[in-house]
Amino acid sequence: MNMCAAAAGAAFAPSLFAADYRNPYKKNPMRLAVVGTGLMGGTNMRYLTESLGQDIVAVCDVDLKYGAPAQQKYAPKAKKFVDYRDMFAQMDGKIDGVVIATPDNSHYSIAMTALKYKVPMYVEKPLCYSIEQIRSLTQAAQKAGVVTQMGNFVHSRCGIDYVRTLVDLGAIGEVKEVVAWTCRPLTGCNQPPKGWKQWPKPDPIPPTLDWDKWLNITEKSDYYDAIVPLNWRRFFKFGSGSLGDIGCHILDVPITAFELPAPTKVSSRQRGGTAICVPLQDEVVYEFPTSKFNKPLKITWYSGFVRPKNGEWPAGYDKSFLPPLPKEYTDMKRGYGQLSNDGMFIIGTEGVIYSPVMHLLGKPVILPKKREAEFMKKASAMSESFTDIEHRLNFLQGIAGDVKKCNSDFSISGPLSETIQLGNVTLQTGAPVVWDSQNLRATNNPDAQKYICPPMRPGWF
Repeated sequence: MNMCAAAAGAAFAPSLFAADYRNPYKKNPMRLAVVGTGLMGGTNMRYLTESLGQDIVAVCDVDLKYGAPAQQKYAPKAKKFVDYRDMFAQMDGKIDGVVIATPDNSHYSIAMTALKYKVPMYVEKPLCYSIEQIRSLTQAAQKAGVVTQMGNFVHSRCGIDYVRTLVDLGAIGEVKEVVAWTCRPLTGCNQPPKGWKQWPKPDPIPPTLDWDKWLNITEKSDYYDAIVPLNWRRFFKFGSGSLGDIGCHILDVPITAFELPAPTKVSSRQRGGTAICVPLQDEVVYEFPTSKFNKPLKITWYSGFVRPKNGEWPAGYDKSFLPPLPKEYTDMKRGYGQLSNDGMFIIGTEGVIYSPVMHLLGKPVILPKKREAEFMKKASAMSESFTDIEHRLNFLQGIAGDVKKCNSDFSISGPLSETIQLGNVTLQTGAPVVWDSQNLRATNNPDAQKYICPPMRPGWF
């Protein structure tokens, strides 16, 4: 039974479907380790244990306070570590896979250590903090032959297949462009960016936090309460802003469905960003030289979307950063007040595909609605062949050798993450990037290299 076909009407349900009915690993659970047991790490631990019935035998977190609740709840018998290097050394041969859910700045070093011990790995998005790290890890993983998966759920569910099929069926005519947006960083689980132009007086390091290990390969820095545990994404030194947070989910859909190569040019504009903090609002334009349509394609990304309250926008809000609304949407008497927090318009010559979610796990919306019944019926009839499995269950399949490679293997998620991080390079330099992907160079922007290939403290992998 195809879940996408069976889940009509629940395409945008916030919860992921339990996959017990096709989980052969519950009776013989795998031994898993988790590095980073806070917000997303804890979410993964809950799903792996409660829904998939797996055993977490080792946990590692540099923050004894923040990481403890999930450890106690989902892995009370697991061996506990503060240093992942100690964990891999002591658990060598005793773990079947590792989940890495730390801040962006430490993904690379932990993943490279996992490769050294030949441990299959699930790494949260974006794959790494910098483009050079992404390329290096992707190549090293391929050489090592280790099972890999990045945590972009959409790549294991049928949303991408629906988009690809609907476009191929002519549901919106010829694709002209893609517009995507997110409410981050102004809303969400973190605080808005601080807008710091210089680092203020540091705060005392909490006794439960090993700050040096938290910094990992990042150059020595003072500690600030504003960064740890949840707000590091808002600081360029440690995180990747809204693009790194949400872009790997939303932009995965058109990049994969339309077979887009590396972009040749990326440009941006912004409001409120500094050398330290990510912008409050931004627009990033990706220009791809070709596509499955044998034509160039443009994707425009907007961060910082908020809906007006009682017709009024927040003080200082710049409406020029609002994603433009296609006619097919406004013809329904809808405006920004009804727009989803995160989403995407795939704009064609005869209609629009609207994805009003962060994770397109099921069917999107076709506008105008009069075209939807005909084309969705045709696409649903083809859905038995669509990819459809819970993303972490797919990782277990990879560990078990039941699939040749995971759906978001680094050979797939690496190039995607490189594209995502190019947007952050333009935001940091304040200038366009003409991109030479093969050589990892911004041919027009020498200042970009320090963001493409940032220095790393040695000794961490």
